[in-house]
Amino acid sequence: MMPLRTLFYSALLAFVSLTSPAIAHETAHHPEKKVEHPNNSSKPVVVPTTTTSPKPTRVVHPVKPPKLPVNPPKKPTTTKIKHPTEPPKLPVKPAKKPPKPPVHPAKLQNIKVTKAEFGVFRRDKGGKITFIPTNRVPLEPGLAYGWRLQLKNYKGKVTWKEIFRLPQLPHTWGTQNGENFSLSNNGTAAVTTRTDKVKKGIIKNSWTVTPGDPQGNHLIEVYIGDRHVASFEFKVVKPNPKRKK
Repeated sequence: MMPLRTLFYSALLAFVSLTSPAIAHETAHHPEKKVEHPNNSSKPVVVPTTTTSPKPTRVVHPVKPPKLPVNPPKKPTTTKIKHPTEPPKLPVKPAKKPPKPPVHPAKLQNIKVTKAEFGVFRRDKGGKITFIPTNRVPLEPGLAYGWRLQLKNYKGKVTWKEIFRLPQLPHTWGTQNGENFSLSNNGTAAVTTRTDKVKKGIIKNSWTVTPGDPQGNHLIEVYIGDRHVASFEFKVVKPNPKRKK
């Protein structure tokens, strides 16, 4: 049989558990504390252990990570494209002027002779040469004689031909270097062809009296291209003994 005191405590514990399920729940999880009764030392008295209400648990929120500094996005760098370097400019030599084409025969037909003169060329004491128009040439060795033509509005070069006819064969014939010179079969006529640069619109030619030149009538004919432009008839005569040199 159970002692009365023990039965009383059991009933009291049952009552408490019915009225306070939480207490019964707590006591169910906690061991009972045995207390010895002072009058009965052999049998321990079971005393229900008082429990305290659980303290509310504080929910600790997770620590937010520190904000890292946000660097602003870098501006896109523009890449400079280097253009290929230009090669150094080489000095350009000026183009040579093409040689002037020869005068066309058709252009020669347009040459107009505005003046044709024949005469002698005398040199004064100062060395100045003067042209004296005449159709009489004194037979004075060293005296120059000849012709000149004035061309209208013509510039450049012109090729002319001269046919010089003598009354008889001279002792000698002479001509300048670079001329196209030829003689007739009997030697009394000479053909001279030359290209001259027109200066002030004038072209000319001259001869020099030499010992052995014949006296009498002489004839000079001038051609430009194939066109006859002038004729000069003159007479070679004995020099005047009274004329001062």
